[in-house]
Amino acid sequence: MTNQETFQSDSGKAKAGVVLVHGLTGMPSELRPIVKHLTKLGYVVETPILPGHGAGHTELLESTWKDWLRCVQEAVDALAARCEKVFVGGLSMGAILSAAVAAKDPRVSGIIVMSPTLKYDGVNTSPYGCFLWLVDILPFLGTNCYWTEEPPFGLMDERLQKQIIKSIEAAEKGESDQFGLFRTYAGSLRQMDHLVKNFRKIAKNVKCPALFIHSLQDTITTPANTFEFCGMLGSRDKTVHLIGGCDHVLTLDLRRKDVCNFIGDFVMRLAPLPQTQIPKETLDYATERN
Repeated sequence: MTNQETFQSDSGKAKAGVVLVHGLTGMPSELRPIVKHLTKLGYVVETPILPGHGAGHTELLESTWKDWLRCVQEAVDALAARCEKVFVGGLSMGAILSAAVAAKDPRVSGIIVMSPTLKYDGVNTSPYGCFLWLVDILPFLGTNCYWTEEPPFGLMDERLQKQIIKSIEAAEKGESDQFGLFRTYAGSLRQMDHLVKNFRKIAKNVKCPALFIHSLQDTITTPANTFEFCGMLGSRDKTVHLIGGCDHVLTLDLRRKDVCNFIGDFVMRLAPLPQTQIPKETLDYATERN
């Protein structure tokens, strides 16, 4: 997804662009409010769909963490060809993928880390995650064992909860729809384990500024993930926002406007656009906050 009106430099490139990455079993639609906000500010925004996503469980199980990482790197490559500066960020697993790319790509000017998932330690997660290593020994477990997400689906917004319930009931066997998949097989979770293990080895190589946003009431991954994640990076410029009134999918939840503004402020600080070109309502909001 790309904005229609951007601000170009003398080189003909856009000033800056942002790659936003959805989470495991998720969809780009979970990032829509941020896309709209950054687009309104004048930035180029891309939201790639990760391999295996957007279809069913079979397709997801056929994809690996290396496929997902390659997809994000390709999106950064494409945006770097069009923009002077590139930022990359994501939600949950998307945050891990974003930082992993930044650890190896010096072109990344900043990362946006939302509800990072180094481990599923929230109250609404499966207690059997410690057994995922068995998938490597007994592969059939990866395609036969799964965890089904239940309400509140990482959301405090009751309206969205109801929409998701109706969508799941309408979809055949709980398969893919606009909200993504709400059943996660052990095979896919094990791939995420491999991604996290790889990222831990290279996290110190991330030197660019980093923005962290995590809910204090996250039922999927606790803020301990953000504290650990933040400590692993080699960046000196780190900003952490811990917020209440929302759950794991904070990009869609009740504090989504605040999340959008945290991200907008972060990108604008590192890649400012001419003040006269920023929409008036955004300037008014910034004045009220200051």
